[in-house]
Formats: sequence, C-alpha cells, structure tokens
Amino acid sequence: MKLKLLRDNPYIGENGRGKFFLYSVNDGTQELAYFADESIHQLIQQSKLKQGSEFQLVKKAVQNGKRMSSQIEFSIVDQAHPTQVASPQDDGLRAILLNCIHDAEYVAKNSGLQFSLDEIQKLATTLFIQRTKLA
Repeated sequence: MKLKLLRDNPYIGENGRGKFFLYSVNDGTQELAYFADESIHQLIQQSKLKQGSEFQLVKKAVQNGKRMSSQIEFSIVDQAHPTQVASPQDDGLRAILLNCIHDAEYVAKNSGLQFSLDEIQKLATTLFIQRTKLA
C-alpha cells in the first residue's frame, strides 16, 4: 500500500497493550489512520519523513517454524523517480495478487512438502482474500 503522510508527527499514546503511534495518511483515495508498530515508527522518524512524503508498506507472509505470520516491509517512495502511475482501472489488486502468487510459491518451495499446482493456487487465493480484507 502506498501512503502519503498528512501530518509531520504521529499522535503518540498508550493503552493497555502499550505505546502506539497513530499516523494520519492518505492512500490516494481517502484519509486513513495507520497505527504503526514501534519498528515502523522508528524507520519513519529516521527517514525524516514530513507532511506530503510518500512511503510504501508491503505485508509479507513469513514462516516461523510451522506457523505462518506476517511482516510489514517499509520503503520510501522516491519522489525524483515516481513509481508507475496507476491507470484509472488499476486499484492495486493486481499487485496484491502478484505478491500472493509469489508468496504461495515461496511457501510451497520452502515448506518441505509436496504441493500440487491446484494447492498453490488455493493458497494464493486464500492469501489474496485475507490481504484484501485487511487493506
């Protein structure tokens, strides 16, 4: 997901789960609230991002032993060389689907189990459904 900062600094608070960092961002269509974990907050602060700066978050599936979990990857969008401009019908689902297919292939190769092409397709479809629900 490509996001643009709407304010220089996050709202920092604390609740029963600990400290939180609430950023006001825009995804190109609407204003959103992004609760960054401490590691992403540190990366944003170290990058000295200001209002109007753009960054990208990619949610990746990672395997931790036998359990699957997710990891957020942070990258700064290069203002000098903007990424591909989205066409009117490009709503980002194609990129999400492509990532899901790559992640399903990665899981199949690195799990040590034998997967059929049909099972890899089902895994990619499941990842796609879950990721689009969370987005």
